[in-house]
Formats: sequence, structure tokens, C-alpha cells
Amino acid sequence: MTGPRRGATIALLLVSLAASSALAQGDAAAAEQLYKEGKALAKKGKYTEACPKFDASYKLDKGLGTLVNLADCNERIGKIATAWAQWNEAADLARRDKDEREKFAAGRRDKLEPKLPKVKVEVSNPVATLGVYRGDVKLEPGSFGVGLPVDPGEVTVTVRRGEQVLKTETVTAKEAETSSVSLDLAAIDQEFPEEKPPPVPTATAAPPPTAAPPPPPPPPSSSQKTIGYVVGGVGVAALLTAGVLEYVALNKKSQADEPDQCLNGYCSPNGFETIDSAKSYATIGQWVGIGGVLFTAVGATLILTAPSAPETAGRPAARARPARPRAALAPYVGPGGGGLVLSGAM
Repeated sequence: MTGPRRGATIALLLVSLAASSALAQGDAAAAEQLYKEGKALAKKGKYTEACPKFDASYKLDKGLGTLVNLADCNERIGKIATAWAQWNEAADLARRDKDEREKFAAGRRDKLEPKLPKVKVEVSNPVATLGVYRGDVKLEPGSFGVGLPVDPGEVTVTVRRGEQVLKTETVTAKEAETSSVSLDLAAIDQEFPEEKPPPVPTATAAPPPTAAPPPPPPPPSSSQKTIGYVVGGVGVAALLTAGVLEYVALNKKSQADEPDQCLNGYCSPNGFETIDSAKSYATIGQWVGIGGVLFTAVGATLILTAPSAPETAGRPAARARPARPRAALAPYVGPGGGGLVLSGAM
């Protein structure tokens, strides 16, 4: 990697690191503000309003103090299962960081565990096309028959086929109790059979339409003329380029004739360099000019020799047109120079 590229790469890395640091600082500042608002609301006993503040703060900056306050807040508003899971997470986080609050969080978790409401979903005769959901969470087969902690209140269990809800069961979860829901998926599948789309009626094949006559072929001269214009354009561009190069060569030669470059047949190093540069430009200009002559000649030949378009079908010719003269233009290069040769029948 070259020096400029290495420097650009390092600069980009520094900009990325600075941007990431700025974003992280912005998240931390927002999290701190939300945490302060949550603490103020909790101090006033407004836990229902404080919990969302703690939750938003923790999502921005996962600090142990914020998580402890969030768990305490959810416990106070009766979300026992949510608080129990958050106390458990706080204990794990404190253990990882060797924080003294591990014992406090674990104690609050263990105190809540006997109070946990649970819902157990019993499933028999499973059907592959049916799914069981508790709220909006799909239950995996491994969780069937297991009492899972939930917050107190109504819990909805549904059986779905894709987006279609086939059956709904609602139970009330209470502290320290396990509520059960039993589902026979095969019976539900038979009660609500899958609707199959009606067969698509086969339409009688219509007779194929009469084929339209093919369009007349394009005039044969169009492609040859197009190529001729392109080649000729390249030649003209080359001639212009050659003119520019020759002009530069003459300018370099004029510079070499200055007294500080060459004088009485003696040239300074700068003078020799200027003369060599003039020769190089002149040589390149000559070859580019020869190429321009060749391309221009070929392009002109293609344009002049392109056949004319035939008469349109169905349109009678008013009168016979005389044959157009045929001509060809070819380049000529010899020891004494070069040029163009025009030949043909007029």
C-alpha cells in the first residue's frame, strides 16, 4: 500500500472511531437522562410511569444500577415474572463484574420465585402445519407440558395455521398458581380443514392468430454508413490530436532556440531535454496523423460505397433513377509522403 493510500485508510479509520465514540457518548448521555427521570418518578411513587424510563435507559446503556431499578419498578407494579427474570439477569451481571450487589439481586429473585404465576400448555396429537402461541410468542414443542412463568392477569393461548387463528383459549394467571390449557391439534385441524384453492378451469384453446407478414428488412446501407461515420469520426479526432501534438512540438522547439537553452550549436542540459521532448511530440504527432488519415479514408470509403436503400414495397417508382456513380477513397503512403487516392466509375 502506497503512502497516500495508507494515510487515507488511517484517516478513515480515525473518522469511524470518532463517529462511533460520539454515538456511544450520545447513547450514554440519553440513558443517564432517562435514568434520572425514572428515579424522580419512582421517588414520587409513580412506578407505572417510571418503569418505561428505566427500560429505555437500560436499552441504551446496559448498566447494573439501571437494571436493578428496572427490576424493582416492575416488581412494585405487579409484573412478578418480568421482575424475577430481571433480578436473575442482574445477579448474573453482578457476578460477572464481581459487584457486591450480586447477593442483593439474588435475594430479591429468590424471594419472588414462590410467588410466580405459571401457565402450562398441554398439547396432544401435534400437527406440523399448526403452531401454538402464548400471546405473540410461538411455543416450541420442548415447552409443551412445562409450567412457564408469566405476569399475573389474563393469558391468551392460540392455535394458528400460518396467519389464520383457528382456536383461542384464555386463562387467568394468579400468584403461586399454575394454570393449564389442553389442546388436541389433530381435532382442531379436522374441525378447521385447510381450504384448498378451487381448480383453475381449463379454457378452450383459441385458434392461433394468423401470422402477420414479417416487416421489411432495414436498408442494407444503414449499418455500413453508421460504421463509416464512426470510423471517420475516429480519424478526424486523431487528426485533431495530431495537430495539437505538432503544435506542442513546435512550441518546444521554439523554447529550445532561446539563448538560455541553445546558442551557436551548444545546448545546456535543459536545452537537450527540451529538444528531445520536441522530437518525441513531433514523432507521436506524425504517427497519430497517419492513423487519422487512414481512419478518415476508410470511413469515407464506407460512406461513399454504401448501397442505396431499395424502394418501399407497394410504392411504385415514379421514374427510373440513373445509376449512382461508384467511387472509392483509399489511403496512400510512400517513401516521399502520403495522401488519398480516389478511384471508380463516374
